[in-house]
Amino acid sequence: MKSPVRPPQPQFFSYLWASTGALLLVTVAFLFYVWTEKRIDQANELRYASHNLVEELRQSSDDLSRMARTYVATGDIQYRKHHQEIVAIREGRMPRPRNYENVYWDLVLADDRRPRASAAAVPLMQLMREAKLAPEELALLAAAKNESDKLVLVDIAAMDVRDAHDAMRATTMLHDAAYHRAKAAIMRPIGEVNDSVERRTRLLVEATSLDANLARVAFMCSALLLVVLVWRGKRKLDAERIAAMNRTQRVSRLYSALSQCNQAIVRSHNEAELFERICRDVVSYGGMQMAWIGLIDRELDRITVAASYGGGVEYLDELEVSLDAGAPEGRGPIGLSYRTGQPYWCQDYQHAPETAYWHARGARYGWASSAAIPLRRNGDIIGFFAPYANAVNAFDQEVQNLLLEMTLDIEFALKNFDREKVRQQADQRVHYLAHYDVLTGLPNRSQLHERARQLLEQARVNRTPAALLMLDLDHFKDINDTLGHTVGDALLSELALRLTSCLRDGDMVARLGGDEFIFVMPNMNSGEASDVARKLLDLIGQSHTVGVHDLRVSASIGIAMYPDDGHDVETLLQRADAAMFQVKRAGRQDFRFFTAAMQQRAARHLQLVNALRYALEREQMHVVYQPQVSLKTGRIIGAEALLRWSTPELGVVSPGEFIPAAEESGLIISIGDWVLRQAVRQARAWLDAGLPSLVMAVNLSAVQFRAADLPAHVAQVLYEEGLPPEYLELELTEGVAVQDPQGAIATMNALHDRGIRMSIDDFGTGFSSLSHLKKFKVYKLKIDQSFVRDISTDAEDKAIVAAIINMARSLGLTTIAEGVETVEQLEFLREQHCDEMQGYHISKPLPPQEFEALLSKQRD
Repeated sequence: MKSPVRPPQPQFFSYLWASTGALLLVTVAFLFYVWTEKRIDQANELRYASHNLVEELRQSSDDLSRMARTYVATGDIQYRKHHQEIVAIREGRMPRPRNYENVYWDLVLADDRRPRASAAAVPLMQLMREAKLAPEELALLAAAKNESDKLVLVDIAAMDVRDAHDAMRATTMLHDAAYHRAKAAIMRPIGEVNDSVERRTRLLVEATSLDANLARVAFMCSALLLVVLVWRGKRKLDAERIAAMNRTQRVSRLYSALSQCNQAIVRSHNEAELFERICRDVVSYGGMQMAWIGLIDRELDRITVAASYGGGVEYLDELEVSLDAGAPEGRGPIGLSYRTGQPYWCQDYQHAPETAYWHARGARYGWASSAAIPLRRNGDIIGFFAPYANAVNAFDQEVQNLLLEMTLDIEFALKNFDREKVRQQADQRVHYLAHYDVLTGLPNRSQLHERARQLLEQARVNRTPAALLMLDLDHFKDINDTLGHTVGDALLSELALRLTSCLRDGDMVARLGGDEFIFVMPNMNSGEASDVARKLLDLIGQSHTVGVHDLRVSASIGIAMYPDDGHDVETLLQRADAAMFQVKRAGRQDFRFFTAAMQQRAARHLQLVNALRYALEREQMHVVYQPQVSLKTGRIIGAEALLRWSTPELGVVSPGEFIPAAEESGLIISIGDWVLRQAVRQARAWLDAGLPSLVMAVNLSAVQFRAADLPAHVAQVLYEEGLPPEYLELELTEGVAVQDPQGAIATMNALHDRGIRMSIDDFGTGFSSLSHLKKFKVYKLKIDQSFVRDISTDAEDKAIVAAIINMARSLGLTTIAEGVETVEQLEFLREQHCDEMQGYHISKPLPPQEFEALLSKQRD
């Protein structure tokens, strides 16, 4: 029987009205606060818009001056066109570009394409009048605009003078004191307007901020008042309810059960432990006779017992509960609760039709009332909480509320268990990602260093050797580029399995990154390391089937031994890498042990690269020129530009040493550009000096030749230095040209279209292809000095040189022999009708002044 509840007292209504008034006050204070914040935003937007318009006036004035000066300096009509467009936009005769404040006229493309849409055409002064500027601010801006308009007339006059071919006078007009005074007369009022706008809007923002602070205080005070009233009202209601219930023992036990259930939730580590505690506490503290929790078996569509407690739990041993409405065991309280999604309260168990299937067994245990309360996880019903009592109508409103609250707490605990499980899985995942490679499952760099240090420490204690192998696949990038990264990743995963099969107990293999693997093998000498390396190479060389692809790859291995090559992981990795690099340079698909000579070469290479980074800046490089002579006339017809480098620390460094270092480090781009410009500038200087015309030959590295903008860049250098393209010859080694024949043909065609000559250097030393050679837009073959050196004594070299000359003549190409040092060599080349020569027989490479003196003698 329910406890009587007294009707609400008049004091309750007073609290209700007071709370309603406080809520209304909170609402008004909040709306006032929102309104003040909007006023601040409007003031800031006004300041931003005003500054943008004033800045546009200043920027347009600067743009006009810059366009006029650039036109006077270059004569490029595009800059005069930009000048006219800026004026037209400012006066409202042309549409205004969107985001005009970010437009830089210097970047507008020469073909007049503009990567931006257009807005309406509106005069700048009209926009300023519409921006709510103060009258005095508008007056200052109008004055600045008038001064800018006057300066526009000066710009136009200067450009007209430039058109009359008086660039000096035009430049003076745009840089004299009067021009700068006029510029100052524009900028001064603009600065005053900026200060005025900043001051005015700042005062407006400060005033509005004061209102906002007042609104905040009012809102907080009214909210505090509301909280106090609500809190006092709640206390009053709780007191009245507790008094109405007369603090009965039954309610006390119910709350005690709820408290115990909450403790069970806090103390339980998993759902099985929680279910056991809940069932026990409901029986021990809540006055129930028995309670059980069942979970849904989705495969059988039945309920299985997960936890139970109390007298008569034997009732559950043969209990059959189904969710199928067609079966009698599926039409009970649990089945009804499942289908409605709501708790089901059976207040008379022995006479209710829904429990008829279990009446006989229930009577044995004295069940008089039961309940079925669904348990949810992520919104889905996963089971049921089923308490049983030995009294009819045991589940009155208070008990129902208690049990429902318990159920919510159980669901909350289940959610926390899920979160904890997810967190633990995430922690495990983070730990895995921190120590293992996701693709291959091998230890990663972090795990490698940690585990390798342990293995080396173990080797130190046991005084045994250890081997560290660095394995890198050869040309693996080709697989990714041609077949895709998916195939490449699958190949790496397959390789990881194969590599792991080679390990002994205690060995480790890690993926350092990309296609690089590291092996750390304790208690292994150099002979055993050699056997392992051979086994790895054989294993990797076997066929790999990846999808429809049958792949074969090779690898290069570098080996460093502990303790001979180092005592720590970092040193051993560095030295194994140096050994592996030597394998790469020697042709790949092999292994090598680290040696002291490798360390010396690596140190020398690092020293060269570091010094090269500052060589141009410190003016340590210079260009010398070797004459190229016509064998028919004996006159100098060309010069080859050759780079020389010397430093105080290294002395004179051979090009054969520093050029490869520059190519590997990427510094060859900046160095090659510098050499090209120096050679073109020198050729122009000799032409201007009235010396006989000649062709300047400049060597191109492979990196330079593969640059996409090479033709445009060379043309730009020729244009800037004023040298006609027919006076420049670019030399390219034979091997570079045939690495990418189609790309080489495209680049050569682009250079040829610009009038720039191309020649093949060191011809005969690479992999010649006549089919490619006839497609290359070259006009000259340079015979390598290795063939010329012994042509007076070596019959094979004579035959090779003669064959090259005859082949070139049949293709319509000119030939030039380099490294000519003797009269005998010269006579043989002349007999074979070689066209040109260069070498110490004529002259060594000379500084510009000495070369100029040699060229002057020819003119005499």
